[in-house]
Amino acid sequence: MARYRITITGKDREAMLDLVRKHKLQVFDHGNRYTDSEGYTVGALAEPADIQVLEKAGYKVQRHEDVDKQGKARQQEVGQGDRYKGPRSR
Repeated sequence: MARYRITITGKDREAMLDLVRKHKLQVFDHGNRYTDSEGYTVGALAEPADIQVLEKAGYKVQRHEDVDKQGKARQQEVGQGDRYKGPRSR
């Protein structure tokens, strides 16, 4: 199942603590912020079913890239073989 990087916005500090306590999400430990207009915002990884549960619970969820698909694409960028083996230019 796909996992997405998401941004979650909640109304208060207790709601954000419930992400870990109640919903068992692993939130990112960086990039957390608070604004008077939006409330608290954190980043996390979640599957589509988790995203639906969060939205039903009243959180605003912004879905970003599929991290598994992105990871596989990035692995294709990695070179093959030993780049240090063979002739070297001086």
